[in-house]
Amino acid sequence: MNKTVTITEEEVKRWNLNMPDEMLEAVSNRFKLLSEPMRLKILRVLCEREHTVQEIVNKVQATQANISKHLALMHENGVVSRRKEGLKCYYRIADDSIIYSCYLSSRSVVENLQDRLSWVQKVNTDLSN
Repeated sequence: MNKTVTITEEEVKRWNLNMPDEMLEAVSNRFKLLSEPMRLKILRVLCEREHTVQEIVNKVQATQANISKHLALMHENGVVSRRKEGLKCYYRIADDSIIYSCYLSSRSVVENLQDRLSWVQKVNTDLSN
């Protein structure tokens, strides 16, 4: 992923205002897909490169049945793609936007936690004086 993506605030506002209600369910489903930590772990592994199911199992330390279930769901929703080579099945990220979404959400969480920590430190300092 050596792509630079620039999104203006105006584009986001325009998109939000023009999004039909029918799209909300599809967007909601995408967020539901990302709401499972194991799927985020799988995506984190696939950010490196494509992997076999067994490689993913080893990296996230889960059962093959569990990983296969999540990969099937992610494949059905177009997030990952797969290719067969002999008996092995290789998975890779099919939609880079999912990684950008994860990055933006992670960055927002960190910034929010930093703001909260700063507030707590200020309160502690004020109480100590």
